[in-house]
Amino acid sequence: MAKERALSEHEHPDPEFDAPDPDAMTTATVGIVGTILVIVVVFFVQGLYESVNRSEFQRKVVNEAPAELRNLRAAQLTRLHATGWVDRKNGFVAIPIEKAMELLAVDPNPAAPIILPEPAAPPPPPAAPDVKKQP
Repeated sequence: MAKERALSEHEHPDPEFDAPDPDAMTTATVGIVGTILVIVVVFFVQGLYESVNRSEFQRKVVNEAPAELRNLRAAQLTRLHATGWVDRKNGFVAIPIEKAMELLAVDPNPAAPIILPEPAAPPPPPAAPDVKKQP
C-alpha cells in the first residue's frame, strides 16, 4: 500500500477548469504569415543557388579552355614562330610570322619572281634612199 501511495503522490491532479480554445483568427494569421515567410525564404535560397551555380559554370566550363584546345593552340603558336624547311626539294622555307609580316611590309609581293627587263635593242639603221638611175 505504501507503494501505491508513493506513485499517487507524484501524479498531478487534473486542473479544475479547461484551458480556453486558441483564437481562430490568430491561428490563421500566424499560419498564413508563416507560409508566406517560408515561400519567400525558399525562393531566396533557390535564387542564391542558381546565381552561384551560374557563376561556377562560367568559371569552370566557359572560361576554362579544354586541354585538347590548349595543346592545339600551343602547337599552332610553336609552328608560327618556327623556322625550317617546308619543302626542301622545291625550296620552300617557313619563317616566323613576325619576320614574314616585316618582309611583307617592305615588299608587298616578296615571293614574286624577279624579272629583269630585256635590254633595249638598238634602233635599226636608217634605210638608204632608193635612187633609180635614169637611162
